[in-house]
Amino acid sequence: MQKTAIEWVRGPDGSPGYSWNPIKGLCPVGCWYCYARLIYERFWKTNSMLRVDYAEVNAPFPRKPSRIFVCSTMELFHPEIDKLKIRDDIFDVIAAEEKHTFIVLTKMPGRIDRPMPENVWLGVSVTGAGDWHRVRELSKHRATIRFVSMEPLMGSVPTLGPSVEFNWLIVGRLTGHGQKHDPTLDQLRTVALMCGRLKIPLFMKDNLRSIWPGKLRQEWSK
Repeated sequence: MQKTAIEWVRGPDGSPGYSWNPIKGLCPVGCWYCYARLIYERFWKTNSMLRVDYAEVNAPFPRKPSRIFVCSTMELFHPEIDKLKIRDDIFDVIAAEEKHTFIVLTKMPGRIDRPMPENVWLGVSVTGAGDWHRVRELSKHRATIRFVSMEPLMGSVPTLGPSVEFNWLIVGRLTGHGQKHDPTLDQLRTVALMCGRLKIPLFMKDNLRSIWPGKLRQEWSK
């Protein structure tokens, strides 16, 4: 377990959160834009096999209540992960470490196989309106906080009505690939206006500073 620079994992006092990656290897989802895949392919080509890191499973947790991003480099609900038979152990640890907040982000909400413990924030990752079926699937699952991560935002912005069933939205741009896939300022304004109208806390990642004029909105759900 290590501290992470991811802004939306920070604690309420601004202290860094943590990433907890008990599953190692190359994520089987294979998104071309995945930062973890780039790291593995560049530095760890000989160590990309999916495997359980039992030292990480049993790693000591921070003494102070913290926010912890679970499997930040892996899709926890992918069928290939089923074969490792580790998911039950991961959620047993989460339930036992009840003073911490665990953040679980997935592209496969249709494969979520259990109710979430009270200390889990459950989110789905989308790149735009074309992935919005994941948000509808998320609404079938109970969690203390349900959120949507539009990072990177590369597609059209969905139109949200008053029946929105999540309570936090994160937006960011694609990094490491130049500006070709950047969201436009108009797209970001649409997201900001929509969140304001629906009273959804909006967290704009630091990597939007070159696009968004003025102060970024960096809000958390409560």
